[in-house]
Amino acid sequence: MSAFVYNRRVRDAFWQVAVWAAVVGLIAYFVRNASENMAKAGIASGFDFLGRTSGIELPFLLTRYTPQSSILDLLWAGVVNTMTVAFIAIVAATLLGFALGIARLSRNWLLSSLAGGYVEVVRNIPVLFFVLFWYFAVIAALPGPREAIGIFAVAFLSNRGLTVPTPLATGAFAAAALASAISIAAQFVLAAWVRHRRNRTGRGFPLWTSGAVLIAGVPLVAFAAAIAATPWDTPVLRGFNYRGGFVLIPEFVALVAALATYAAAFIAEIVRGGILAVPKGQLEAARALGLGPGQVLRLVVIPQALRVMVPPLTSQYLNVLKNSSLGAAIGFPELMNVFVGSALNITGQAVEIIAITLAIYLVIGLAVSALMNWYNAKVALVTQ
Repeated sequence: MSAFVYNRRVRDAFWQVAVWAAVVGLIAYFVRNASENMAKAGIASGFDFLGRTSGIELPFLLTRYTPQSSILDLLWAGVVNTMTVAFIAIVAATLLGFALGIARLSRNWLLSSLAGGYVEVVRNIPVLFFVLFWYFAVIAALPGPREAIGIFAVAFLSNRGLTVPTPLATGAFAAAALASAISIAAQFVLAAWVRHRRNRTGRGFPLWTSGAVLIAGVPLVAFAAAIAATPWDTPVLRGFNYRGGFVLIPEFVALVAALATYAAAFIAEIVRGGILAVPKGQLEAARALGLGPGQVLRLVVIPQALRVMVPPLTSQYLNVLKNSSLGAAIGFPELMNVFVGSALNITGQAVEIIAITLAIYLVIGLAVSALMNWYNAKVALVTQ
C-alpha cells in the first residue's frame, strides 16, 4: 500500500491500466449489446454480405463497377469517388487560397477589399448551404448542351455537367508519368547533394531554377508531348446532347467547386496569418540585399511562412475530406451515399457498414496527416 501511495510511477501505471480496462469494458458492453439486439431482430452479423451482388446503379464511375458486381466493389467505387473529389478540391482550394491570402495583403485597396469580402462572406456560410448553392443556383442555371460553354473547343460545360475528351490510348501518358517521376526524384537527389556541398564548402547552387525545370518543366513538357501524341475521343454535339468523351456529372462539378471555393476562404486566412508571422526584419534584410518584391515573397517570406501554415493546413485538408460526404445531399455517389445509404438499405448490416466506413475515413485521414506531418518536419525551423 505504501508503494502505491508514495511511488508516482506505480500510481500512474495503476490509473492507466484502470482507464484502459474501463474503455475495453465499455466497448465490449456495446458490442455484446449490439450482437444481442441483432440476434433478436434476426439480422445476421459478420462481413459475408460484402460478397453479395450489389444490384445498385451508380451515375458516376471511375472504376469497373457494374450492378452485377459485389458490394465490396460498390464500396471501392465510393472510396475512389470520395478520394477523387477530395484530391481535386484540395489542390484547387490550395491554389485559390494562396492567391486570396496574398491578395488580402496587397496594397491595392480594391483587390484587398474584394479578397477580404470574399473571405468574410464564405467563412460565415454553412458548408452544406454552399454545396446546395453551387448545385441549384450555379450548375442548374447553366445553359443546355446546345448553348454549352466551350472550353478551348474540346470541353463543354452545361447544366448536364462538364464533358471532357478522353484518351483512346494511355501508353504515352504512362511514359510521361515515368519521366516525371524520374525528374522529381532527380531533384530530390540534387537537393541532397547541394546541401552536402554547401555544408562542406559554403558554395551555393541555383536550386530553385533546377526545381523549376525538373519538378515543373519536365513534367509539363512530357505531358504536353503525351497529349499531342495521343488520339482523343472528343465530345461532339449530336441532337440534344454530346456524344463521346467523358461526362463529369453536375453533382461532381458542384461538389468539387463548393468544397474548393469554401476551403479556399479558410486557407486564405491561414496564408495571410503565416505571411504576417514572418518578422519584418527578414523583409527589410531581403530588400537591403537588393531582392525584388517577387524574390522577397518567393525566397524569404513563403519558406518561413510555411512553418506556420502547414499545421492548420492539415486541418483544412481533413475538413475537405470529411465534407465530401455532403455529396449525399445532392446525390453524388461518394462513400457515405453509396455505402452507408444504399448498401445499408439492401443489407441491413448497420453495425458492420458503419464500422467499415469509420475505418476507411480514419485510414485516409491518418494518411493525410502523416504526409503533412512529414512535410512539416521538412520545413521546420528547428529539427530534432
